[in-house]
Amino acid sequence: MTSEPHAGVGLTRIASRRVQSSEEGVRIRRLLVLLLALVASRALAVELGGEGTPASASSCEWCHEQLGDPLSKPVAGFRNDAHKRHGMSCATCHGGDPGAGFDGDAAKAMDPRKGYIGVPAGRRIVELCARCHSDIVYMRNEKPGLPTDQERLYYTSVHGKRLLSGDTKVAVCSSCHQAHGILPATDPESSVYPTRVAETCGRCHSDRAYMSGYDLPTDQLEQWSRSVHAEALLERNDLGAPTCNDCHGNHGAVPPGVSHVSRVCGQCHPANDEYFQASPHKASYARLGIAECEFCHGNHEVRRTSDEMVGTSEGAVCLACHRGGSRGYQAAYEIRSALDSLRTLTEKVAGLAGRADRAGGFVEEVRFALQEAATSLKRARTLVHTFDPDRVVEEVKLGLVSGRKAEAQALQVLGELQERRIGLAGFLILIVGVIALLLVEIRKVDRKRRAD
Repeated sequence: MTSEPHAGVGLTRIASRRVQSSEEGVRIRRLLVLLLALVASRALAVELGGEGTPASASSCEWCHEQLGDPLSKPVAGFRNDAHKRHGMSCATCHGGDPGAGFDGDAAKAMDPRKGYIGVPAGRRIVELCARCHSDIVYMRNEKPGLPTDQERLYYTSVHGKRLLSGDTKVAVCSSCHQAHGILPATDPESSVYPTRVAETCGRCHSDRAYMSGYDLPTDQLEQWSRSVHAEALLERNDLGAPTCNDCHGNHGAVPPGVSHVSRVCGQCHPANDEYFQASPHKASYARLGIAECEFCHGNHEVRRTSDEMVGTSEGAVCLACHRGGSRGYQAAYEIRSALDSLRTLTEKVAGLAGRADRAGGFVEEVRFALQEAATSLKRARTLVHTFDPDRVVEEVKLGLVSGRKAEAQALQVLGELQERRIGLAGFLILIVGVIALLLVEIRKVDRKRRAD
């Protein structure tokens, strides 16, 4: 009996403690909710750019966004810049304090004491880019695939040399790669992507007013646009086709001199270069100061080659130097005659093979032999760069053997098809004759039955 009141008091105390604990938990939860709401509202204010709260962590971007064109363009361009993806900011190049100036006092952000340099120009741009791009350790960590000798190469170029001499109109890094919105060279939207390089170079080199102080033509882009190289690159999207930097270089850009033009062309046309270097024209061109490949093929407006370029007929480039009766004139005539003989045969056989194929004949062997002849024709055309008629004729003879073999096979297939047609026609005539005889006999039987 005496223990019951004590038990009731204990239960009451426990219940009271639980209620107090529950109330404290509610208060704590309410405080946490309020704290989270405060943090969320603050973050939202920053995101929306509320009063006194900038939308950007950089005062450079925050300020320039409000200034309008052209001062806001760098902000838009830098959003997708390759450098921003690697954690760089405006201050990386321009200096200053991007954490100051949110109170409207731009001078705090653009403080020279904090490294602010403003808008760099000329040699300063090259130096700024080189701070990272010439740092082997830094580039190995950030972009190991990029070379680190661009600055050194640049100062070997005409652009770099003229910049050192005080010419501030020459191209620097930002002239080609842009200043803001720089994209990797592999990005089709990049100003240095293969299909856009010529346009980028043309911004200066096609501007007559800008180039007026230099002894350079301004129609290079126009000429290149009509070339076989531009056709391959722009129309067929062949990224291996040459544009400006493939011949002139990019950072170490120099115009090819007379002595090494063929070496530039030889990067893509090694056999032609090898033959020319061993030809009699090599020494003659050097003595006369003639640019090797360029003299016959041109430089920017390189047109599609044809057999008409060789020989002694009107339009042949050989006639520019060789007159009638000379040894060179005779060699040109022999080379062209040999090429014509093989080309004519391959065209004839191709027509025969097409006829046989359309008629249902088996022409695989014909096409194989014809391909051998066509390969010899390509080799012979390349051997033109030896300027040795004997070597060209030798290759043409091999092609003629294959071509005549293909011709004989094509004629055989066509003959077999003709025999099949004749046999089929004879068989059809026989069948028609048999049917006619049967009809005659059937009528005889019918007449006899009627007579009976």
